[in-house]
Amino acid sequence: MTRRAGLWAAVVLLVAVVVLAFGPLPGALLDRTEGAGELEPGDRISAESDIRGALLQAVGGLLLVAGAVTAWRQLLISREQHALSRRVAVTDAFARAVEQLGDDGSVALRLGGIYSLDRIADDDPGERGRVAEILAAFVRDTASGDAAPLPRDVTAALAVLVRRDWPHGIDLAGARLADTRLPGARLSRARLAGTDLRGADLTGAVLTGARLDGADLRRADLSGADLTGADPRQALFSGARADGATRWPEGFDPAGHGLVTHPDRDQDRPGSASAP
Repeated sequence: MTRRAGLWAAVVLLVAVVVLAFGPLPGALLDRTEGAGELEPGDRISAESDIRGALLQAVGGLLLVAGAVTAWRQLLISREQHALSRRVAVTDAFARAVEQLGDDGSVALRLGGIYSLDRIADDDPGERGRVAEILAAFVRDTASGDAAPLPRDVTAALAVLVRRDWPHGIDLAGARLADTRLPGARLSRARLAGTDLRGADLTGAVLTGARLDGADLRRADLSGADLTGADPRQALFSGARADGATRWPEGFDPAGHGLVTHPDRDQDRPGSASAP
């Protein structure tokens, strides 16, 4: 029996019970009870009325249960449809953003694609891994020469990438990011092997667990940065700046790698007041 046929059978049965409740059914049920034949006519009418009321209450209860089940099923179907519609919308938005990002003729379109991917990452955490992969690939491919300063679209993509933590970190290995301003950048577990970060502003950056083998951090400002869990031994630090708030992996010798450490990073700023 199909679901629709079962539904119709239940409806017909309920209608039949209601019809019979106002017909011979209460009397027939009463006759099956012990002592029914000894009832006075008035008592019999009252007993049949009670049975009729009980039958109608039972039908009403069944209808309430059926209505609740139907409403629950409709809610589940609505949720499934909403999730499907959302998935389709995200997929379409993703495809449009990637298409815009690949437009070689318009910086505005590429910026639109970058900000669309940023919004997708905000609205759908499940897509953050793919967003990070695409934006990081865009930065690596576009910031691969010696152009300075970085183009606006690359700067925008970098801003999106370093603003939040990503599920698996970001891969900026080999990117040319010299003299880039990245204060407070969240680069935990980032893959920065061979990345050119000469003269970059990484003050307060989070580089915990980052891969830095072959990274060029000469003249970079690492004041207040956190590099715990990273392995910076194969990175280049000559002339880079740190301060007392910079956190290093256990056993790492900043001075031995050419870093200049200032106890107070505000002390050497132009116009800063010196202690008496």
